[in-house]
Amino acid sequence: MISIREENNADSNWNKRLENSGLGTIYQTKERAEFLAESGHSSQFLKFFNEKNEIVAQLLIQISSKYPDSNLRNKILNHLPNVKQKKYSWLYGPIIFNSKYSHDIFDSLQKFIKSKNFSVDGWTHPFCNYDLSDFSNNFNLIEWGTFTIDLSKNKDDLYKNITKHSGRKNIERSIKKGVCVEEITEDTLYEYYQLKTSTRIDSGQKTTNYEPMLKRWKKFKPLGFSGFLARYDNKPVGGLLFSSFNDYIIEIGVARSKVDKIQNLYSQELIKWKIIEWGLENKMKYYDLAGFNPHPISKKEEGITRFKKKWGGEANYYYRILDNVSYLQKLTPK
Repeated sequence: MISIREENNADSNWNKRLENSGLGTIYQTKERAEFLAESGHSSQFLKFFNEKNEIVAQLLIQISSKYPDSNLRNKILNHLPNVKQKKYSWLYGPIIFNSKYSHDIFDSLQKFIKSKNFSVDGWTHPFCNYDLSDFSNNFNLIEWGTFTIDLSKNKDDLYKNITKHSGRKNIERSIKKGVCVEEITEDTLYEYYQLKTSTRIDSGQKTTNYEPMLKRWKKFKPLGFSGFLARYDNKPVGGLLFSSFNDYIIEIGVARSKVDKIQNLYSQELIKWKIIEWGLENKMKYYDLAGFNPHPISKKEEGITRFKKKWGGEANYYYRILDNVSYLQKLTPK
């Protein structure tokens, strides 16, 4: 029998349990909740207890409005007054400390979400291959994947594991063309931001202000947060941030200039290799290349999968947990 305790603040051992589990990521830390609070979002810390009152799992969840646009929310409520207005969301969790309770933990989480009548958008951890068949009765499970590079291997083996023609050759081409890679500092973070903003504009995405990025940098830097910036003719042409809490690297935010694409500078290949070297030097355990769709539905998704696969990592599969599709169809206004 598993019980869940909701708390608004992290206890003094919250991060320590994450580190001891070997599964903790920056997305489940108390600092993540603090950053969300500073950005105007609320969070809750869930602790899962067994019959002996031992903590067997924990999960940081973000609570937000499902319809932040007030006009849209009012229109939906006029049609469906009982629709779920709030949403639980999380990344890389729950973190389970005793796997024998995994089924009961997810069962209790399922009941907890249903009792609150909240919408849900949660991502499980790539290293937690639990049976979630019971979850599929009430929620929609979308399989996702990531490639993880084992950084306990030596440098030569890791380099040989990279595909020769589309990987190692591109790293060598980038170096020969004069691309230089440097670790991002607070002084050069704004250059990365400018490059990332241009990347967003080129792909038709919304842009964001610099202040939230700077706040995130300052908040997470003590936990393990950094990045690399690639330059060509002393101008930024590529960038990539990453977290490294608990010796687990997760890349965040690809930025790439038009010059890099047009002149085939392969800055992203060189940056990734620099991250691998950095991980080896700093005794990291894994490098998570972030997600890919194991069932691609477009040429773009197929290309993303090929790009990530060529680095020689192991494929790990996990789930995105969403509201049941049939339930959503019933609530959609005509």
